[in-house]
Amino acid sequence: MLPDNQRLFKNGYDYAKRKGRQVLRQDSPGHGTDGHVWKTSIPSAIKAFYREENFFNELRCYQRLQSHGVNEICGLNVPVLEDFDDQLWVIEITFVQAPYLLDFGKATLDAPPPYLVDPQDQRRFQAEWRTEFGSRWTEVNAILHILQSKYGIYYLDPKVANIRLSAEEDDDEDWLKEPEIDYTEYD
Repeated sequence: MLPDNQRLFKNGYDYAKRKGRQVLRQDSPGHGTDGHVWKTSIPSAIKAFYREENFFNELRCYQRLQSHGVNEICGLNVPVLEDFDDQLWVIEITFVQAPYLLDFGKATLDAPPPYLVDPQDQRRFQAEWRTEFGSRWTEVNAILHILQSKYGIYYLDPKVANIRLSAEEDDDEDWLKEPEIDYTEYD
């Protein structure tokens, strides 16, 4: 069995190869706790997931947004689902520039997760998110409200890397660093 990062790359590479795309490793947006994202030659972005649950959460959210024709919310670009492979746990989405809203791997549809039902937990999460965005929290909170009220999406990962409110914001350099992966067997 391959280590998680090797498995992710293999799945992403296999998906890209089947679709006739090249993975542009030097332009990869990066990785997070749900998986790894690569830019492709068409250009699009493919994301391979560590866990099936996160794959299906993100897939269903993009399908929901697609069914409503959403590619922008409150001036933020939202990727559009291009394709997916539910065996490899890979999705392909349009590549978007900042300002953007992305990463729905921790979101739920139509109901909050059990841990967010408790009012005390809700306040704790809101306080963390408010700290993350500072003076721009009101804008982010409005976006979260729209996702929930219009589309039934409970977005649970609001952070600056996922909700970029302007093109001028600094990138989170740690998020952009690609983990060590031996690509030689795929070249």
